[in-house]
Amino acid sequence: MDGSQVIDWSRGALQMALLLGGPLLAVALIVGLVIGVLQTMTQMHEQVVAQVPRLIAVLLAILVILPWLISRWVAYASETIGSIPELI
Repeated sequence: MDGSQVIDWSRGALQMALLLGGPLLAVALIVGLVIGVLQTMTQMHEQVVAQVPRLIAVLLAILVILPWLISRWVAYASETIGSIPELI
């Protein structure tokens, strides 16, 4: 295995991590911004009020996109494992 193959696999792993984590982080960001605006408007600055809705939103997003996440993850893993014999 040469250096370019290691770089390609590392790039693919980082892209897959961003692809799988990106939607969940976006949901957390949007909910956090909405809760932050509401807290500013009501002048209620309690940390639990900000964390619980964000946690619930991310859990709901996971439940909604879980089949897609698993299919992408399995496809990437099978592609990566399938390319190992070419290196030997």
